[in-house]
Amino acid sequence: MFVKKFSLNFFAICFCCALTVQMIPAQSKMLASLNFDPKVNGFSFKNYNNDNYKWDDDIAADDLIRMFGVKGACKSGTSAKNCVLKEAGAQWIKEYLEAMQIGHCEGIGVASLRMKTVLPFKGKTAPTDFQIGVKSPFSMKLTQSLENYIAYYWITQTFDEVVLPTEKIAEAGPVQIAKWLVSSMQNGKETYLIGIKKFDKGRIYDGHAVTPFAVEDTGNQYKIHVYDNNFPGEMRYLFINKDDSQQWSYNASPNQNAKPDYVGNKSTETLDLTATSWREGKCFNASFVKDSERRNCGVTVSSLDRPFYANAVFRQETTEDAEFFLTGEGEMLVTDGNGDRIGYDPKTNSYYDEIPGGISDILIGGLGEDLPHFTIPYEESEAPYTIVFSGKYLDEESKLDFVFAAPGFTVGFNEILLDPKETLTATISHDGEEISFTASGDGETPEVFYAFDPEDDAEASYLTQIEGIELSAGKTLFYNFDFENGKLFFSDNDGNEDSYDIELVRVNADGSRQIYQQNDLDTGKADNYEMDFGEWDGEGTMCFKDDEDGDGFTDEECSEQNNESDEESDEN
Repeated sequence: MFVKKFSLNFFAICFCCALTVQMIPAQSKMLASLNFDPKVNGFSFKNYNNDNYKWDDDIAADDLIRMFGVKGACKSGTSAKNCVLKEAGAQWIKEYLEAMQIGHCEGIGVASLRMKTVLPFKGKTAPTDFQIGVKSPFSMKLTQSLENYIAYYWITQTFDEVVLPTEKIAEAGPVQIAKWLVSSMQNGKETYLIGIKKFDKGRIYDGHAVTPFAVEDTGNQYKIHVYDNNFPGEMRYLFINKDDSQQWSYNASPNQNAKPDYVGNKSTETLDLTATSWREGKCFNASFVKDSERRNCGVTVSSLDRPFYANAVFRQETTEDAEFFLTGEGEMLVTDGNGDRIGYDPKTNSYYDEIPGGISDILIGGLGEDLPHFTIPYEESEAPYTIVFSGKYLDEESKLDFVFAAPGFTVGFNEILLDPKETLTATISHDGEEISFTASGDGETPEVFYAFDPEDDAEASYLTQIEGIELSAGKTLFYNFDFENGKLFFSDNDGNEDSYDIELVRVNADGSRQIYQQNDLDTGKADNYEMDFGEWDGEGTMCFKDDEDGDGFTDEECSEQNNESDEESDEN
């Protein structure tokens, strides 16, 4: 993996935790242990996806303020009570909540450690604070407040401030990781999650996070005792060879006597540690937040959950980032305007980290699926990004979203249908306004979404969704959301008359929302439209022009199209 230059003082990043440390007699093979029992300090419920529960409310405005500060999260307002979320941030978190379909192992592991070390979340510390009468995490039910807790800390794996030191530790190798765990358990100043991944021919995949709570010396190996939230209440073990190979192994199958399915060594960099303290106490750098809005979170040290991470070593850069990720299975390649690549290229069957300053990682959930996640420095460029989606490693059709977030916007595609071995291509301009998508062999096209926030928070933000088109195989959709001039242009090149479904939401600084909706837009001419949302009054019809002659929209007449959102309101 390509990692930015990063200065890591491992013991400077510890913070004081109320750990109960169990010192082991010298003659014992046990080196150090936390007083942690999976049947007490772990949770009784298994790692879970988004099926069969309401997940879209797991993160709210107060969580985004905690992550990014009021200025970073809110278009207006000074607290969670009156915050009007930026549309780019609201869309960004919506997509990440959907991404948790891959599982919640990271969040579950962090929540178990934080409860063990008596770290509060929103003023709640003990299990009984969340659920009356409950004395241990293992007795807790998965209620909304606990879902919120878990989702919040799942999200932290996406931040550079967490990714960079985690990857740096992976470079140090398995033996050093075991030694660091022993030292941390003995001095009681930090807790960690262990990240495990598989490696094959340059591909890192199938990530999972487990909770280490004891390290045993068996002679030739370190035997690390872990809580695996895929197996509640069970004692599980990860092994690290002490010899030069530094091979490590972990059995993540129900049968603990089976052959280990996770195996790696120092060179694969598939074993890592993530400190609990890295997830705490500062505003993270959100991709959709402009530099001018990156303030501290507006809280005093005494009001933080844990005031001891003042010595933490984080990335010192404050450059703006561009973030790319998927919410479902598939491989992704991003090529910038210079031709540099990050991700998987199906043409060469290889992985690349060519973009200077780029960070390539996978988001993990522990249920056998991973999401590619790239962060690169955000730079203005005339040339667009080219994105290639590949079904190289799929066994069945995947439905996924693609997200591109950068200062002031979050844009992308909803419900891309990607078949095994299939390759799809899109382009997006550096400012997110111009998008193209080339249809698959069966003509399937996804919904396009734009979420834009203006430089001046007093002006309106917009959320726009366009869908409903099925093109001829290999033909392309084109979109241009001219935010500054209040124009939306959309067209296709398949030569057929197609009907577009459009929804545009204008979000004012006071939080009021004006909605325009038009289904099956088809003026009976060319599929080359201009939508004038800048002149829209917020209630009535919208002006559309159709460039029938292909010579521009200046000489075209306005066709006023009814607002079907108004019609639905009247019916109700």
